[in-house]
Formats: sequence, C-alpha cells, structure tokens
Amino acid sequence: MKDFAVFWGCTIQARFPFLEKSSRIVFEDFELPYKEIDGFTCCPEKSLIDNVDHEMFVVTAARNVALADEKGIDIVSPCTGCVSNLATVKGELESNPKEKETVNNLLKEIGREFDGSAKLSHLVPFFHDSVGVHKIKQTIKKNFEGMKISAHYGCHMIRPSHALRNDDPIDPVKYDNLIRALGAEAVETDTKLMCCGQGLDRVDQHDNALHMARMKLKELIAAGADALTVCCPSCFLQFDNNQFLMMREGEKLGLPVIYFTELLGLALGHTAEELGLTAHRVSAEPFLKKWAALTGDNQTEINDGLNAVGEL
Repeated sequence: MKDFAVFWGCTIQARFPFLEKSSRIVFEDFELPYKEIDGFTCCPEKSLIDNVDHEMFVVTAARNVALADEKGIDIVSPCTGCVSNLATVKGELESNPKEKETVNNLLKEIGREFDGSAKLSHLVPFFHDSVGVHKIKQTIKKNFEGMKISAHYGCHMIRPSHALRNDDPIDPVKYDNLIRALGAEAVETDTKLMCCGQGLDRVDQHDNALHMARMKLKELIAAGADALTVCCPSCFLQFDNNQFLMMREGEKLGLPVIYFTELLGLALGHTAEELGLTAHRVSAEPFLKKWAALTGDNQTEINDGLNAVGEL
C-alpha cells in the first residue's frame, strides 16, 4: 500500500482528540503506512471561507494538497468535510488550466506547486477499498452479530460526486458494507441521506438544527437501532452533543453515537475507555451492555468512568 498523510482537519484535534486517538489505534492495528505532514492548515472550511473569498478558499486547499504532492504520497482524512473541500478544489483546478496556473503563480511565492497527483480519500471508502472488507473480517476479534447499527453518510462523504467518485451518491453502500463486515445489521432508514443539520448552528438556526437531528434520531430509535455510526466531526457534534442538549430538556432519546474508528476499534478488541467513548456526551452504555450480553464477554462491560457519561 502506498504511504499516505493523515489530514486531521481542525475540528477533530481541537474538539474531539479521542477521535484522533481511535483513528491512530486502528491505523496501527492494520499496520497502515500513515505519515504526518508539517504545515497542513484548515482545509479550509467551505461554508465560511468560500462564501467570503473564493480565491482564498482555492489557494489554501491547493497549498494543502501541494504538500502531499511534493512528497509523492496520498491524503486520507477522518473528516468528510476536509476531503470534500480538498477534492472540490482539486477537481476545479484540474478542469481549469488557467486557474491552476494562477494558483501556482501565487504558490510559487512560498516555494510550493500544486500538481494534483495526490489521491484524496475519506476514511470509510479508504477502509472499504484499500484495506478491504475481507481483510477487515479476517482481522477483527469480536463481531457485532445481533446488533443493529445505522450509518450516517452525511453530506460530504459522497459529494461532490464528480470530484470524489468514491460511492454511488444516490444509493451509497460502502459504509453499510463495513457495518456488515463487522457482523452487525445495517439499518436502512428514510433519512439515510439527509443532512445532519449541524451547519444551521453556524448561522444562528439552533432550533432548526435540533429539529433535523431529532427527525433522524427518532426514526432510528423507532427502527430499533442500537447505535448510529458517523465519520464526520460535524455530524458527531450534531448527533452526540445536540442530542445530549435535547435530552437535558427532557426528550426521550439516548441513541449512542459511535465514530467509525471507535466501532472498528471495539471489534479489534480495544476497550471503550481506551478508544475514548468515555468522552461522549450521550452514553454508549446501552450499546456496550447489549454487545457484552450477546458475546458473553464481561470485559466488554462498561466501566465506572463510562457509566457517568451522559448522566442528565
């Protein structure tokens, strides 16, 4: 496998370092050749930067890709938004030689050049395509047979489809395939491709953001899902943090939200505490207790530190 740089983005390392930890754990378990590149900045975030200054958005993203281009390695990110933004700019520059020349004239001032040779991958398609479903099945130690888990693809894992080309944008299957590879039932819902709504919080539409999260969570609870798995820090913020806020106001929710790398890490034999589930706002205790009962593994039982998570 070709070496790749991990593009962590801003949100994971600043707000959810446990998601970085779980990602590093599964990279190392699979002995994946990941590298760190000094100099990565914000991708940049599209809804804030691109709406203010498109040229700044393009040049910033091109500079990030150029760092990987220069080292001859690819980029893999556990943040869907980062991959989407970088891929958007890469696709724009590859289809517009004049704009690419303009951008490279600017980058030349800091000794950089964008050539677009670095392949960009999000974590879920990367594990599905590059690591492989068969390899995952062979490597995990404890599967989730008997558990019902729903994948939230989000807006950016599969869009823009012309730039990413990593799954069917209308009927994506790769995240569901990974859930099945871990032994669980992949729960299908009407809201499968619905936006999580977290972006509404950025424009002072908090009530509408909660409404969108509520729609998804209630449908999953009615469908008997044991957990929702996500692979986007914004989606995690929406479904974990905002769900917790709704629960504090008395809403009967409590659906565990588990990041893909945490889910995979559990199947690889790591504890909930080691992976960082203790830092979630909504307790994963119901999920872990049911799993422990199905596997007959007392080591899977939630510990005292995790019991306190999500108390209202």
